[in-house]
Amino acid sequence: MSVLVLLAAVGCGQDDSGGSAEQASETVADGETVGDGDGDGDPGDGDGDEPSEPSGNALDQDELFTCNGEPAMPPADIRLLDRFEWTRNVGSWHGTNLDKNPLYPRPEHRYSSYFADEALDPSVLSLYLDVVSGAGNAWTKPHTYDSNAILTVTDDPETKCFFDDADPLPECVRYFVGRLLERGTMYRPASEAQVDALEEFAQAALGDELGIDTRPATIKKIAAAAWMTADALHRTELGDGNRGALDEHGRVRLTDWELAQAMAYALGRTAPGAPAVRRKHLYWSKGDVDGYLSGFADAATDGSITDPEVVAALVGEYFGGLDDARVDLYLERGDERDWENRGEYWMAMGIRSFFREWLDYGEIAAQPPKVEVAATSAWAGQAVENSYHNLVNSSNGYENNLVEHLDDMIARILAADEDVFATLLTSRMFYTPATAGYQEGESTVWKSTSEMNRVYNVAGVTERTREARWIELPALERAGVLTHPAWLGAHALSFENDPNLVHRGKWIREELLCLDVPELPLSVDAALSDESRDQSARQRISEQLDADPYCAGCHQYMNPLGYPFEIYNHAGFVRIEDHGAAPNGSSVLANMPSPELEGPVGSAIDLSERLASSPYAKRCFIRQSFRYFAGREETQADACTMVALEHAYDDSGGSFAALLVALFNSDSFQYRVPN
Repeated sequence: MSVLVLLAAVGCGQDDSGGSAEQASETVADGETVGDGDGDGDPGDGDGDEPSEPSGNALDQDELFTCNGEPAMPPADIRLLDRFEWTRNVGSWHGTNLDKNPLYPRPEHRYSSYFADEALDPSVLSLYLDVVSGAGNAWTKPHTYDSNAILTVTDDPETKCFFDDADPLPECVRYFVGRLLERGTMYRPASEAQVDALEEFAQAALGDELGIDTRPATIKKIAAAAWMTADALHRTELGDGNRGALDEHGRVRLTDWELAQAMAYALGRTAPGAPAVRRKHLYWSKGDVDGYLSGFADAATDGSITDPEVVAALVGEYFGGLDDARVDLYLERGDERDWENRGEYWMAMGIRSFFREWLDYGEIAAQPPKVEVAATSAWAGQAVENSYHNLVNSSNGYENNLVEHLDDMIARILAADEDVFATLLTSRMFYTPATAGYQEGESTVWKSTSEMNRVYNVAGVTERTREARWIELPALERAGVLTHPAWLGAHALSFENDPNLVHRGKWIREELLCLDVPELPLSVDAALSDESRDQSARQRISEQLDADPYCAGCHQYMNPLGYPFEIYNHAGFVRIEDHGAAPNGSSVLANMPSPELEGPVGSAIDLSERLASSPYAKRCFIRQSFRYFAGREETQADACTMVALEHAYDDSGGSFAALLVALFNSDSFQYRVPN
């Protein structure tokens, strides 16, 4: 049977089982087109008959947090796996060939978890064919401690006959392909028809063998066929219309397995029961023979996945916490040297992805490089420059990068799980790089490592221990994630007097206040003049943008929120001067959506603390969490869910885990409206 025939035979069932730095530097932040609410970024629905759903930011937040008893009406959908999920599900990790698959999320999606318009089109399919042949690698080495072996295979004696017998019995073949479907591709029970189809293909592949020595190639062929099926590449959220009638609102509840998969992918970006991969160079595993996140699979099997207390226990188990060995880093870059230098706190991969995508700091290394990174700061010299760039894109030495530092800071906050939103914006405890042992004469990489801590304005040498790396930074210099060099650098251009404050202010407006910025007119040349290059960014923008009534119409919504960050340069260094004047982070906040946010602030410290204490900003944080973990924009029909999320967060003392539990148990997560 051909792979294409197998694709049709296995199907997608619905049963219950189943530019240059110079050019970049002068761009002023644009406005963004208002989306249609389904996550695809398009302003209309394409048919011209009905108005499109507004983007989440277009909704009135006060109305959104008012429950009038309206039912949540989320659309049914079929979700294509993304790059990380596919790599994880085949039992591999970051940096391998299997990690180089083409299943990129649509770039216009606000979050990678959005599903609208995702499809395996011919161009993607052709690239997928280049990697799918390796999807069965982990299943070809069942009884070794190879770094790519998986416990699901090694610890299952019933699969041994398929590896050892030259002519395996039919029941042996059927067990193996069933196991492969359920525990190696689909991650839910396979139907008889699905097992029949893959068994037929497997028997044909065995018949083409030249001998048992070629069995690994046969297994890879069978696994590739399984990974060419729609059920392996997609997961459904359609509900079971056969088992339960539509409710009074025309909705159907997700099946137990759909619900378990939705929760597992949201929390861990991994299928329930996905392979427990051994960490490279070491024999540690994340998970066991039942796979990682196997608790969700168990709860789907016994039907307890609909029990709110079971959901709470599962979130508590897989949410994050303290782990000195950092076993969760099996998917990360590098080797054990990098792991040992990380903080002792971890968070689930889905949670990490949410914070990287919401705060938008994860791709700082892909930006045009910063020029004169320590300009206007207390530090200078080539070692400082090199050390900073190595913090952005780690290649020399063994210290970790800025993105990972912010990951560790957030993970520590989540481990405490108290007043999370406010703590994210006010914490002074930062995870910083060590420099001991990397000084001149002590290491061959000293030029790229010895001054890494200068971006945090840390003087002297930091010892190479976790305790020393955790530093409480001065209260007047840093406060929370918006003052972290990773966030500051990610929201800045190449030069210290570029319009970085516009980019930072625009992010605050859209992502912490959930308000849209007007779209940039096509007739506007969004650039600062070359003649003003010797001026500070504050002077350039106040003279060219704030003083121009036409420009100020839009920039009044961004610039006041960006000025407080002028106490830092483009790379996140604390300024000690700014073009001959003292650093000035003062601003007067106006046009704000809530009274507690209005008024003067003196710096980014003041701004962060004001945002941290704002009920309005907290609600926007809840909305952003909803968007990522539900995989779509919120609508007015989600108002009762929003109220429930806020109650869960407030009543628990600001627990992010409690917020997720409330979401997973909500109608917005558990029900769908059939198409």
